[in-house]
Amino acid sequence: MFNNQQITDLPQHKNIEFKALADKALLHAQLNWLVFYVPFSAILAAICYFNENFANNAQTYLLIGMPILILASMLYSVASIKLQGVAMRQHDIAFKKGIIWQRITILPLARVQHIEIHRGPIERKLGLASLKLYSAGGMSADLQVSGLTHMDCKNMRQFVQDYRQEQTSTQAVPGDE
Repeated sequence: MFNNQQITDLPQHKNIEFKALADKALLHAQLNWLVFYVPFSAILAAICYFNENFANNAQTYLLIGMPILILASMLYSVASIKLQGVAMRQHDIAFKKGIIWQRITILPLARVQHIEIHRGPIERKLGLASLKLYSAGGMSADLQVSGLTHMDCKNMRQFVQDYRQEQTSTQAVPGDE
């Protein structure tokens, strides 16, 4: 029989102990920025080389603006990575991120339908991976955590699979009716 009891003491998500991302997560984020800025700078240099009028008008702005933009991006990635964290709990997984707008996403393990581990070329070289968790009814990942070690991702995936297996086996057993 279904029993829905009143909850008087709600758990506080502020009490969750988050584990920081992997040590190389910051290096990964900064390398990703570098992969963006090198071609961008090359395109700007080519435009300046072939368009003298643009080069004369934009030279000062580019020489001052580009280093400031690159430095701001790098500082942003440092702050962002330091503030991110993940927590595996008995019945859910929590992920926090954000500098200005901070967000904590808590995904119940019972709702997880699919798990992916993604490793790009830079992540493989650094021993990192990204974990994507999909819940029932969603087309995109409900939770994506980047900057974890590959071993942490595999352990988290196994934990979720074991949890789902346990839930399935307890529901399949004829109950006390």
